[in-house]
Amino acid sequence: MEFHHGFQLPYYLTIMLVEQLTFLVTFIATAGITAIGILVAYHLFLQDKRDVFQILLYQQIFLFSFYMYSIWGNLALRQILTDVDLNSRLEEKLALFVPLLGIPFLIISWLMLMKFSFSLKKTTFSKRWILFYVTLITIAFFTAVFIWNEKISFINLTPDIYLIRCFAAANLFFHLLFLYPYRKDILNKATAPDQKAILNCLLMYTAATTISSVLLWNSSVLGVYSISFSFLFLFGAGALLPVCLKITQPAPTEQEEPLVRNFDSFCAEFGISKREAEIILEICSGKTNKAIADKLFITLQTVKDHTHRIYSKTQVKSRVQLANLVSEKTGQEKSS
Repeated sequence: MEFHHGFQLPYYLTIMLVEQLTFLVTFIATAGITAIGILVAYHLFLQDKRDVFQILLYQQIFLFSFYMYSIWGNLALRQILTDVDLNSRLEEKLALFVPLLGIPFLIISWLMLMKFSFSLKKTTFSKRWILFYVTLITIAFFTAVFIWNEKISFINLTPDIYLIRCFAAANLFFHLLFLYPYRKDILNKATAPDQKAILNCLLMYTAATTISSVLLWNSSVLGVYSISFSFLFLFGAGALLPVCLKITQPAPTEQEEPLVRNFDSFCAEFGISKREAEIILEICSGKTNKAIADKLFITLQTVKDHTHRIYSKTQVKSRVQLANLVSEKTGQEKSS
């Protein structure tokens, strides 16, 4: 027995050392992934000054703020308190309280994610959606608290595992809801190539989040190793969206970028719809109403109706005045 016990101590010390190194490597890797996600989102915003990429940047900041605080902040506090003699009830409250302080970051992150999806699709993110979102969050929060406080029979988990599973379920739900503006495009195979690339990124991101939620739900299976792997996948899924968009988005040339951005601003200023914008571009290129109708596969009367609305919105009376206005607002030279 003495010989057996002589080898037990080094064995357990080795196990502890390996676990500590695993967490350390995981922390370094997740910190690197955090930096990549935020920096890539920031570069996207610098490259294209549209509000949609500013929303994505905010989403990444709030998301990784929650991850770093609620995951690593909680683990660091646990490590500090290992030498403190705490009763089990106080330890349980601490396990629940510390991560809950980071929930506002998570709530804002999900809200920014949904707003990003709507903005990318150029769909209005109305107050009704915000109210719907707040209602869902409130119901989910109080339901989770009620289940835990009442110790419902099918809940037999530690506070840590319970919180992780609540987060995994909610995170998966809101990422599926995030695809709502693209529900028709998912079923429509005739999506434009540029929109198809964006849609593929959104689907890849949602798939990665689904996998990370499943891994988190079962993160206690292999102890520290499955937990570390789940954290790595969770952080990686979070950074996947800006990275994928960065890879698939073509870099604009120096001449094209300001013109496209200025024309978008022109359309926003005068409330020009997507179809009206197409007609304006064709008018500025010198095409006749008949040629525009043929190119856009619409009737001649539809072109005339759109043109009349464009004149009303921009307060011009002719094609020449419209072309002059577009040139003035965008800096684009008029076609001869």
